[in-house]
Amino acid sequence: MKKKGAYKGFLLVIFSAVLFGTTGTSQALAPEGISSTAIGSLRLLIGGPALLLLAALFSKTSPFSFRPPLVPTFIAACGIVIFQLCFFEAVARTGVALGTIVAICIAPVISGLLSAVFQNEQLNRTWLAASILSICGCILLTVAGSDVKVDTAGVLLATAAGFGYAVSLVASKAVVADHSPVLGIAVILCVGAVLVFPRVIAEDLSQVMTAHGMAAVLYLGLVATAGAYLLLAKGLSVIPVSRTAIVMLVEPLTGCLLGVLLLGEIFTPVSAVGSVLIFSGLVIISISPDKAGPMTPVPAPPKRKVLFRFRK
Repeated sequence: MKKKGAYKGFLLVIFSAVLFGTTGTSQALAPEGISSTAIGSLRLLIGGPALLLLAALFSKTSPFSFRPPLVPTFIAACGIVIFQLCFFEAVARTGVALGTIVAICIAPVISGLLSAVFQNEQLNRTWLAASILSICGCILLTVAGSDVKVDTAGVLLATAAGFGYAVSLVASKAVVADHSPVLGIAVILCVGAVLVFPRVIAEDLSQVMTAHGMAAVLYLGLVATAGAYLLLAKGLSVIPVSRTAIVMLVEPLTGCLLGVLLLGEIFTPVSAVGSVLIFSGLVIISISPDKAGPMTPVPAPPKRKVLFRFRK
């Protein structure tokens, strides 16, 4: 891999992570009359078709000839929907900083468990240590006490958002395999948009029709979704996937900084310790070698079926 191409790839991933990290702040700055459910649903309804259009322009594969596996695509779309609905509600309850950190940083731990169960990926001692750190960080944020002023339901919603994000990551591996990553992600987002459409109809969208509300949802859909995923897919095409996790720490870091600096949110010492534990767990997972460690389980028999690998 050429250094120039590698630097370009890392910059693309960093820029995409920054855009993803602005979603919580964008919701906080949106009109008060727009619910978190409407924000998350409209983000998919706008971002999915927009990314599909970008895929048609930049991808070598025609969207009309793309035949993604049905079950993984549906599961990945459900994961995206869970993330959208839970994440924005979590941010509304806990604040942008804590909500973003918990949701994004817990996802690698959950995705590791799901990959081990459904795709026979190997887990080692390093992964176990990182998982314990991240889980302890979430517990600390949840049961810290009234002085910390952390909404327990909000932290649980952020964890659920991380679960949905992890499900979408694991399932999307089969969707984008041997295909254009941009096109695969675009299809997943569009399926998610179809799933949330009935929910949008039931929402009060009067505030969305204002200039302020329209600017907020268009930014979330076009820039923080379609644009961010396009940059991420382009970056992944030139740098190894295993090295992007540490770079994606820019996402929760962006959300945390925007929440503290722009929205005036305050981190107490206990909240900071819990957040540092979660960050530490993700850093350990990111910088650990890919090879199996001493605690790597014995590989499963070849006859065992692995979910998400079938194509029909």
